[in-house]
Amino acid sequence: MNKNEARDSLWISLLLIVIVGMVIGTLGGIAANGFVIGAKFFFELIPVSGEARDPLSFGIHWAVLVGAALLILSLKRWAKLPRWHGPADTILSAQLSTEPFQTKTGFLSTTAAFISASAGASVGQYGPVLHFGASVASGVRKLIPTRISSEVYLAAGVAAAISAGFNAPIAGVIFASEAVLRHFSVRALAPLAVASITAAAVTNLLFNRGSPYEIMPVDFLMHETIPLLLIVALASAGTAIVFMSSLLKVVAWSGRQGNELAIILLSATLMAVIGTLVPEVFGLGSDTINLFFANAFLLDYLMIILIAKLCASVLCLGMGLFGGVFSPAIFLGACLGSIVGVVATYLGYDPSIVPLMTVVGMACVASSVVGAPIAIVLIVFELTQSYQYAVAAIFSVAICSLISTRLYGYSYFDRQLLLRGFNLKLGREYLILDQLKVDGLDIRPVESFSADALCSEIVTSLRDLGNTEAYVTDHEQKLLGVVSLTNALRYPNEQAAAAFIEAPSILELKFSLRDAMEVARSFIGEAIPVLDERGVLCGCLSEGDILGGVLSVQEEVKSYERN
Repeated sequence: MNKNEARDSLWISLLLIVIVGMVIGTLGGIAANGFVIGAKFFFELIPVSGEARDPLSFGIHWAVLVGAALLILSLKRWAKLPRWHGPADTILSAQLSTEPFQTKTGFLSTTAAFISASAGASVGQYGPVLHFGASVASGVRKLIPTRISSEVYLAAGVAAAISAGFNAPIAGVIFASEAVLRHFSVRALAPLAVASITAAAVTNLLFNRGSPYEIMPVDFLMHETIPLLLIVALASAGTAIVFMSSLLKVVAWSGRQGNELAIILLSATLMAVIGTLVPEVFGLGSDTINLFFANAFLLDYLMIILIAKLCASVLCLGMGLFGGVFSPAIFLGACLGSIVGVVATYLGYDPSIVPLMTVVGMACVASSVVGAPIAIVLIVFELTQSYQYAVAAIFSVAICSLISTRLYGYSYFDRQLLLRGFNLKLGREYLILDQLKVDGLDIRPVESFSADALCSEIVTSLRDLGNTEAYVTDHEQKLLGVVSLTNALRYPNEQAAAAFIEAPSILELKFSLRDAMEVARSFIGEAIPVLDERGVLCGCLSEGDILGGVLSVQEEVKSYERN
């Protein structure tokens, strides 16, 4: 390719990146805003939705929630889905090409979450919106195929959704890189930035929406707030761990019952009861969070809201009223931070400490639940336009994330994937090594010996072949044992069984490359025999063969992340 052709190719690539980014950003922005505005609109249509402890209010909410539950279950059974998909599936598809993103399931899952949120269930908006953004991007990739990799398409959709949801385009780019791609790549930066900024522009232009939260600027002295920031960090870590672990336990319990209809109807009923007693836990909760910023609740009622929201979110999300965990985490953190702020005012702090602690609390719990501390701090910065808020947030978020990561895991999504057998903590290359099997390597054929062969015959054959190990099989070619040249020389007049190596290392075709690497780590010898599922000898692999396969994967991953 000459210089002119290379220049033309570059401009075409740049043009495609801009087009793809703008399309994803526009559609993702419309989808995110449509979800939030639509869910709030339908929820506000429910009569007497704001009255507490009213039997009529309970009856109406119960009927709406039961209707939503039946609709969600019918949709799931109509689509024949074993489960709904969410951000964890987006992350996994971005990490592993062997786990392709299921676009149709993504759209259906977001629809289910929209139904839950519209009915007032205590579920989140940002998780479904994030997954919907990835679904949109996956659809765009099918319509506009380019050299951009599939995971970058997904990340661009996520960036657009976060940008539109929080009106935070910078945080959208960082969130997609930190939580979805799990690395920062120049290759991915351009499409992510275009999609994120376009989504923010669409939000402002078409929907006239700014920040979902009304946070007033405050002045404070950092050294005076450090003790409170530390308390919020510790309390937030505990709250996040309780929320995530309780949710997974309820999910596991619900799955063991074997009656999906009864469980989801019970979830709707419990949500109606809790919401009737504490109306603030209904729905997405953005208006209530703004009341936290305004210091509108007394301390005892804040504690009631915290407990009620925790119970309602765990019961809804764990028992079938599908939705996201991001918004409940923000709500719980904001409520917890508000509690700390109110207590601080009793100790003599200025009332302006309440919105500061509220912001810090929501950042801490959210960062631990979704596993994106840097992006969450940037969301705080873009929401508040305050350097002081951001510094206060990063202090607490760093401590909170450290504690929750050590005691529980990197995020709720990572724990979900771990339960499905995918350990993201080990990194992309280990995930790939877990998916690639031994049968994909260049297995070398070997000559086998019968069990009645004399060791002297084996020695002669090994000398002719230039090998140091022999493989003994039965009439079905199933491996009986491995004979080393040293052992064969020791028992020249004995049959092969007398010279078998004790507990030889073996590989199976179904082993992953990571399993093979562990076997090779402790192996001493010439080559490792490879067997099929019936124990039939297929050939052998040397340590170099295995290491070569591993190095190829590592080089591929590193070359991608280094552009």
